[in-house]
Amino acid sequence: MPAGLDDGRLQRQLACFGFEVTVMSQAAKLAKALQRQAPAAVVAFADFTDNDPIRQLASAISSSCPLVITSPRRDFPARLEAVRMGACGFLDWPLQVNQLVDLLSFGDIGERRDPLRVLIVEDMASLAGLYSRVLAAHGVEAASETNPERVPERIQQFNPDLILMDMYMPQCNGIELAKVIRQQRLLDGIPIVFLSVEKRQTVQLDALTLGIDGFLTKPVAPEELVVTVVNRARRYRKLRSYIVNDSLTGLLNHSHLHGQLDSAIERARRAGQPLSLAMLDLDYFKQVNDNYGHQVGDEVLLNLARFLKERLRRTDLVGRYGGEEFAIVLAGTPADKACRMLETLRQDFCRLEQQVGERTFRQTFSVGVSSLASAEDATSLVQQADETLYRAKAAGRNRVECHGS
Repeated sequence: MPAGLDDGRLQRQLACFGFEVTVMSQAAKLAKALQRQAPAAVVAFADFTDNDPIRQLASAISSSCPLVITSPRRDFPARLEAVRMGACGFLDWPLQVNQLVDLLSFGDIGERRDPLRVLIVEDMASLAGLYSRVLAAHGVEAASETNPERVPERIQQFNPDLILMDMYMPQCNGIELAKVIRQQRLLDGIPIVFLSVEKRQTVQLDALTLGIDGFLTKPVAPEELVVTVVNRARRYRKLRSYIVNDSLTGLLNHSHLHGQLDSAIERARRAGQPLSLAMLDLDYFKQVNDNYGHQVGDEVLLNLARFLKERLRRTDLVGRYGGEEFAIVLAGTPADKACRMLETLRQDFCRLEQQVGERTFRQTFSVGVSSLASAEDATSLVQQADETLYRAKAAGRNRVECHGS
């Protein structure tokens, strides 16, 4: 990074999102650091001059981790040069924290932190293990199941982006199992790719007409397996986000959050595990819109969404409940632990700087937490969390309250 960068501020702001940042001003130090350990990503300043040190380092960086270029140049030749250097992203200089967080959360970099998930349904455990190892070598998280009867439950637990299924199994064939999966509305859109020794085109076409998304003939080459699975899984994840996520924040929308909450409660009761619900509301948000405009208000909502996505666990569900209110489902978490988690998040979020031109301000939120232990169903769980949130607001805002305490 060039001289004059306020690296301390950048580190503090990114730390609030859960990122550990090291700032280096010399290319030689970066080269040595890459030899010791590959980071999740490198964000490098480039001026694209003949003696730009990043030109010489770009190949070494991009071969070990994703490279993001930031530059004051925004012209086409500069962007093209960044592509040829192996960069997977390009950001304007000076760096904006929110844009950097977005880039680190999605695409190639995001997949390293939240890998694509594939469920392999194969009655031969040795083959399932082979496919898992091939996919894992390309950053895909794979789980396998040999018993077709357990597949619907495994889908609910694992939440795969794609199902890789053997067409012929002893208990039932793949087409029958696919029909069972398609009977369930929440599972209907998951892509299914068949693996089979079946080479007859008529049989393959019949499978495709039933909603199967692809057909791989055994023995399948590792390269073909990876390309087919990764491309379809990646596309499904993107399309699914358009359907189930809020258009502004990218979090789960209201209706899908309720569906996921019902499923989470059912799983928690079946397993005898705790579950907590947190309702979160931005404090004095109307004043933000009135003082700075709705565009700044939308950016605050986006910053909160980014913050929650980065800081919450993969098993947690978070959605925009409406307006400036958000809901978080914490499976396997009793209320006291949930309150401690939310208190840590509250303290960190209020340290984030919200940008308005050259000025900044801080934003706070209030939280109400309820527990499944004291609720009959999703409706009463939400009602208790809402009542507790109002209590936090009445007590002065910028605080976390726990139902029953």
